[in-house]
Amino acid sequence: MDTEALVRLSPVIVRGQVESIVSRSDAAHTEIHTDVTIRLLESLKGGAGRDRIVLQLPGGSVDGYQSFVFGSPGFRKGERVLVFAQPTKRGALTVTGLFQGKFRIESEGGVDFAQQEGAGDAGLVLRRGQKREAGRRPLADLLDQVRDLVKRHPTLEAALTPPAATGPVDAVSSADLGFTLHPIIALRWFEPDSGIPVTMMFNPANAPAVVPGGARPQFEAATQNWTNVTGSTIVMHDGGDTTAACWRADGVNAVSHGDPCGQFPDFDPVTCSGVLAVTGVANFSLESKVVNGASFLRFREEDIVINGGTDCFFADPGNYGEVVGHEMGHVTGLGHSCGDPFSPDCATDPVADAALMNAFAHGDGRGPTPQKGDINGVRFIYPPAGFVDAQLNGSAFTTGQTSSLTADFNGTAKADLYVFVTLPGGGFFALGAGAPNVLVPVASNLQLGFALEVPLSTHTFTGSEAAGAYTWYALLVRPGLNPAQSANWLSIDSAPFTFTP
Repeated sequence: MDTEALVRLSPVIVRGQVESIVSRSDAAHTEIHTDVTIRLLESLKGGAGRDRIVLQLPGGSVDGYQSFVFGSPGFRKGERVLVFAQPTKRGALTVTGLFQGKFRIESEGGVDFAQQEGAGDAGLVLRRGQKREAGRRPLADLLDQVRDLVKRHPTLEAALTPPAATGPVDAVSSADLGFTLHPIIALRWFEPDSGIPVTMMFNPANAPAVVPGGARPQFEAATQNWTNVTGSTIVMHDGGDTTAACWRADGVNAVSHGDPCGQFPDFDPVTCSGVLAVTGVANFSLESKVVNGASFLRFREEDIVINGGTDCFFADPGNYGEVVGHEMGHVTGLGHSCGDPFSPDCATDPVADAALMNAFAHGDGRGPTPQKGDINGVRFIYPPAGFVDAQLNGSAFTTGQTSSLTADFNGTAKADLYVFVTLPGGGFFALGAGAPNVLVPVASNLQLGFALEVPLSTHTFTGSEAAGAYTWYALLVRPGLNPAQSANWLSIDSAPFTFTP
């Protein structure tokens, strides 16, 4: 969302300093929000006569209960900020476009700069094609631009309802892989480690009718596509329909539509840009587990809220599929592959740019299909006992060309690794063997982990090799057991090719 859109959508724009940050909750702790009080230093739009404003943000920590929404901006007491704000459907003031409407003010060499808040692992998707502006600018330049735009978008004073205290309050505690984890708190489900699926449910109320064929088939495809990722133990189960809605700790992992509880900023149908959807962690525990060298806390409940006013984007069913698939990627524990300050630049990282978890929706009707970076990520978070994915740099070779065999590995167990190629005339040759048809491991009792593009074999064809069809195999076997018995296998993959002199 560019500055012009922020100004047009924000009835309140202020520069100030964060005075206090407190979290509040209902009595059952099903919904937690955080109130951020800002002492005003300058009102650029809609704040006339006020010396303070209170922003209400989803998430926080109360009485040991914690929750957060991907993409909600962070604030620190004493921090200087420039904030674009709009009312929610409930009437409380919140930051426009989640992280997009918050700039922290920093001094460097005697000059103040405005730095746009990072998206982090934001559970949102932005409309690709909108004007992209520098995230860090001299404050004076940005203020001049805002003042000029305010003249074109006159103030419409917001009818704001001050947040009501709902209970006790606490201070807020604050190689190209193609994926990221949440940059602050890495989270995952522990259930898949025991073969238990993660159940998502679908609330059909207010689902965008403009989606050809309906929204539910795209939801079903998203659950199935994430489940179908090989080399990962995650299973996303379609639990059927539900009336559960909004972002709240109600024990149901739900996809709901139209922001029925008015918790998030509106989407902008004029430019067809803004927050399409939000994924929020309604409940998690401090139970931790180290997986592939990363320490994760435990998901307990997550909710996906599809915003209202998004028909302009969802007229193509694949666009709805991309959004719900992206949000479900956040449910697995993935962050953005690129497009925010905690991930690579999409323009320089083609694997991350192509990923479903790109911070910006591609908007080309691609649907909920995980790409290479997404697959890498969910494999990293949910490793099986053992997995190998063999890749060859071609499928047909001739004299003078070089074949390169690599493999991706993932797993928690130990294994013996065998690498061999079947020959056109019959038989095979194993790496490390001194003769054909002798199967020996190239590595024994190997502790598996997450590794990409591990080189296994390189061969330049001289023309003396037999013409015909070959197949490379990479095989993981439980240590010390007979590789000829498939019951002992952890994983096997093949890479066929042909050679013509």
